[in-house]
Amino acid sequence: MPTPRISIESLVRRGAVYAVKVANVGAGVVVALLLARLGGPEVLGSYAMAIQTAQLVSLFAVIGTDQLMLREVAGQLRQGNEARAGAAIRHYVGFVLPLGIAITVIFTLAVLGLRLAGVALAADPALLAGGGFVLANVFYLLGLGVLRGMGNPVLAQAFEGLFNLPLALVLGTMLLLGQTIATDRAVLLSTALLLATMAMLALIVWRRMRRWGRSADAAGQPPFPSPWVDGAPMMVTGLMLFMLQWLPQFLSGALGSAADAGGFRAAWQLALPLSVIQATTVGAISAKVAGDLAEGRMDALRRRVRRNQLGVLALCVPLALPLLIWPEPITIFLFGPEFAGNGLIVRALVATNLVAVTAGPMAAIITMARRNRDTLPWGISSALLLLGLSLWLMPIIGMAGLAIGYAVAVLLRTITFWQLTRRILHAAPQTGRTPA
Repeated sequence: MPTPRISIESLVRRGAVYAVKVANVGAGVVVALLLARLGGPEVLGSYAMAIQTAQLVSLFAVIGTDQLMLREVAGQLRQGNEARAGAAIRHYVGFVLPLGIAITVIFTLAVLGLRLAGVALAADPALLAGGGFVLANVFYLLGLGVLRGMGNPVLAQAFEGLFNLPLALVLGTMLLLGQTIATDRAVLLSTALLLATMAMLALIVWRRMRRWGRSADAAGQPPFPSPWVDGAPMMVTGLMLFMLQWLPQFLSGALGSAADAGGFRAAWQLALPLSVIQATTVGAISAKVAGDLAEGRMDALRRRVRRNQLGVLALCVPLALPLLIWPEPITIFLFGPEFAGNGLIVRALVATNLVAVTAGPMAAIITMARRNRDTLPWGISSALLLLGLSLWLMPIIGMAGLAIGYAVAVLLRTITFWQLTRRILHAAPQTGRTPA
């Protein structure tokens, strides 16, 4: 097998992707630290619960169209069909617009109904404030998918989580002035900044699309893949993955207290960079994976995946080791003495995420190969396993039970998805070509 060639331009491009992502992740961590300093574990837990719930609900409105757009745009541009790529974007945005509005209204009415029914979690004003975040996040996700499909991973990474940067500046100013912040105000501020980010994304996409023409909109063209048929399995796959992130936060607040949720969120935030690095690589190479699969370049794809795995491990291991060795001192130093006692949870979450990233960019390969349906049983099983173990263990050993449930669920998902990925990568003979 020939030795993979990595150009200087490719290294610079990949380095830029990670540098931008590190900056955005750093801004997110700073936001969590500032919220912890401004309001303690209760404010941090309430904010995380509201934002993550809004992000989860928005997936039902997106229904996999962000991945469909990435796949269609990348494939059409690889073949030089710019007008057809533009037609795909217009088609899917038109599909999502009414659905996004409807889902946002349903979410808001559901929160109000649960509040009237006396459900404690719904009484949190931050949850109701998250309604606007739902709709903003729908089109934010679409914009990121289009940029990646256009072959702009660095720009897409620059926008992913960009709203956290001005949010950190505002919260930092408030801390310096000795002020405090209510959680619902923090959620509304995040929503406004996400809307601004979404508007910038839309402008960038529109400026490029207007040069493509509209000939692909003419009658006689084959229909685009249906969001209900092709997008729904992608949505469920993403939903199951997000459930592994949202459900622990939800259970920490539902079965514990707001302070428990804040403590768990602090531990989660320390382990988050590992999974973010993995997600960054998935977003950065998804368009190339789609192109390799479309052209049958399986040998090139295998080498691309191996390089990706080695690069991710090189980035993750130095971050993970200090947290595995000194979890408690690092947590107290960053978040304050109110967050003491979470060292075991930090260690468990970091070890779990480190194991998961070693499997490589599974989501990109499975999605671009259109094999999402094969993952549904295992994705659902992982979420149910997390729920069952957490409900069983949390009354016995507290938040540590939640961390154990998460670890077992992620391990099941990683093993099953890795096996499917290997079958995809070895499904065709080698072509002897090397990826760019």
